[in-house]
Amino acid sequence: MFEMIAEMTAMITTGMMKEMTTETMTMTTTETTTETMTETMTEMMTRITTMMTMIKKVSILFFIAGCITYAADFKDADFDGVPDATDECPDTPFLHEVNAKGCTTQILMLISDTVTDSLVFTLKFGYSINEDFRNRETQKISKIRIAYYKDDWGYSLGTGYYMHDKNNGQLDTTFKIRKRFKPTSKLRVRIGASLIFPTRDFAGNYTDFSLTTSANYYLSKNVSLFAGVKHTFNRDEQIFTPLQNRSSAYVGVGYFFTKNLYADVSFAYAESKFVIEDAAKSIGGILSYDINDKWYTTLSYNQDILIDDGDSHYALNFTIGYRLW
Repeated sequence: MFEMIAEMTAMITTGMMKEMTTETMTMTTTETTTETMTETMTEMMTRITTMMTMIKKVSILFFIAGCITYAADFKDADFDGVPDATDECPDTPFLHEVNAKGCTTQILMLISDTVTDSLVFTLKFGYSINEDFRNRETQKISKIRIAYYKDDWGYSLGTGYYMHDKNNGQLDTTFKIRKRFKPTSKLRVRIGASLIFPTRDFAGNYTDFSLTTSANYYLSKNVSLFAGVKHTFNRDEQIFTPLQNRSSAYVGVGYFFTKNLYADVSFAYAESKFVIEDAAKSIGGILSYDINDKWYTTLSYNQDILIDDGDSHYALNFTIGYRLW
C-alpha cells in the first residue's frame, strides 16, 4: 500500500512540474501583455497550492497507515505499556506502576495494613467439631462485627450466637483497640488490647482482657510473612476445673494471586484456659477475595494436629464483609 501511495505522489508531482515548465518556457519565448502574465502567475500559484494540499493528504495517509501497522503489531494484554513479547510479568494489576520489564513496582498489601479511614461491617458463619466435648461435639456459630479505622488506629465491637446439641445462646462480646506502626515500607506492626465482656450465660463468667501484637512483612510484591502472639488474662471464677491465663501464637505465609485474591497458610499454638487440658496445635488456611471496593469474602479452615486421643478437632468459617466507606 505504501508503494502505491508513493507512486501516485510521484506521478502527480512530475505531471504538475512538466506543465509548469512548459508554461514558463512559453512565457519567455512569446510576447505577452502584463495582464496575461498576471493571469498565468495566478494560475501557477493555484496549481502549486493544489499540489501542496495533495502532498499533505498523502502524508496524512502515510501517518495513518503507519499507526495502524504499529497498533496491529503491538500487543499488551495487561495494559501496562510493555509489549507482551518482552513483558516478564504479564498479569500486572491494572493501574500499577511498572518497570522496563513490565513488573509492578507497587507492593500488594492487605487492606488491614493500608486502610486509613473506613467503617466495616462483617457477618461470620462457622461450623466446628470438637469430639472432646461430649454431647456438644458439633457447634454452629454466627458472629456480627463492626470496625472503624482512622489513620493508624482501629476499633471494633463484636458478638455472636452459638448453637449445639445441648444448648445455645449469645457469645461473649469483645471490644478491641489497636495501633498500627510502619517501621519500613514493607513491615507493618500492630499492638492491641481487648475487653471480653461476659455476655455468654454460664456460672462464673467475668470480664477478661487480652493483649496482642502482630506483624506482616511483605517479602516481595506477592508474598507476605506474618506472625502474632496473644495473652489473655482469665478472670472467670473457678467452679470445678482449675483455670489459668492463656497464651497463643501463630506464624504463616501469604500469597497474592491478584490484587483481589489472597490466600495464606499458618501454624498456631493455643493454650486452654483449663489447666488440665493440653495446648492445641493446629494448621489453618484463609482464602480472601475482594468482590469490589465495597464487598469482600473470606473462607477459613482450621485443623488440630498432633492429637494424642485421636478425636477430631476442626472448624470451617465463612465471612462476608461490607465497607460502608
